[in-house]
Amino acid sequence: MKLSRFFKLLGSVLIALIWTAASSAQASTIYSWTDENGVVHFTDQPQTPDATAYPLSVTEVSGNIEQTADAIATQTTDVAVVEEPEKTITLVSPMHEQTIRNNEGIINIHAVTNSKLNNQTQAQLVLDGVVKGDPQTELTWTLDNVDRGSHQLQIQLVKGGKVIASSDSITVYLHRATVKANKPKPVQPR
Repeated sequence: MKLSRFFKLLGSVLIALIWTAASSAQASTIYSWTDENGVVHFTDQPQTPDATAYPLSVTEVSGNIEQTADAIATQTTDVAVVEEPEKTITLVSPMHEQTIRNNEGIINIHAVTNSKLNNQTQAQLVLDGVVKGDPQTELTWTLDNVDRGSHQLQIQLVKGGKVIASSDSITVYLHRATVKANKPKPVQPR
């Protein structure tokens, strides 16, 4: 949630609470807390033991309620705004510039992320700039029959078809025995 949107929401909540306090002509307190999803809540009743109290009194209400709400919002900027952490994904194996020796051309890939994968947020593998397979909720891939040589690997997090995070691109070197191995020449009779 962007801070400007947060403060607009905070201002609306404060206006409603101040209006209620002014109309009831008694002291009031606003309580705020952050839930397990990082959403900040404001109410007139404490909902959790760790709720932060912001006391208000009717005398704080000036003639212009919106100006009063703005003034209170600027005073309560010390409210902890927990924003969702930036989503990241990292390739764990293979390592950058690793040489893989596999005659079947198999490359096993494993990644980690700080995001929960589900039907909306998924991971996809990019090999040499081309997406391989469909996005998935697993963080392991097995590529087979990959041509020998140097290859670029990257993992992307996608949400609704849009890339929201990418791992660093790494280079791996695949060594395979060639199918064109030099066969010994047959012995010719003299």
